[in-house]
Amino acid sequence: MISREECNCVADLTATKKLNNEILILIRQMYHAERNMLVIGLTDVISSMEQNLTDVIVLAENATHLTTPLDFLTRLIKLAETKGIPYIYACKKEQLGRACCIPSGISVVAVKRGPSYFSEKREDIKLAIKRV
Repeated sequence: MISREECNCVADLTATKKLNNEILILIRQMYHAERNMLVIGLTDVISSMEQNLTDVIVLAENATHLTTPLDFLTRLIKLAETKGIPYIYACKKEQLGRACCIPSGISVVAVKRGPSYFSEKREDIKLAIKRV
């Protein structure tokens, strides 16, 4: 069972509506222009984090243990915290899936490190996530 402190921590890391829209726009644009800079799906994001390729992580706010294995989510969050990778709960799984042109929902999307056409926008969002 999740403790009250963990629930409050999740609530504190939820994006505002404006930040949520900015994140979805960035993901949609990157998916169409630089698909290789996105990592989609829980296991792929965890493996990219272990290889130190991840810059920012976006989690679906309705990614619960009923649809996503809880041990994977806790492993992802603990790994992000130990590696200092900013993460945020941004939107619904369906919205995240639509941003990546996938008809089903997605629990997590990560943006890779490295040079990109969207580097400036990615850094702005990264700073906004750290402020939340």
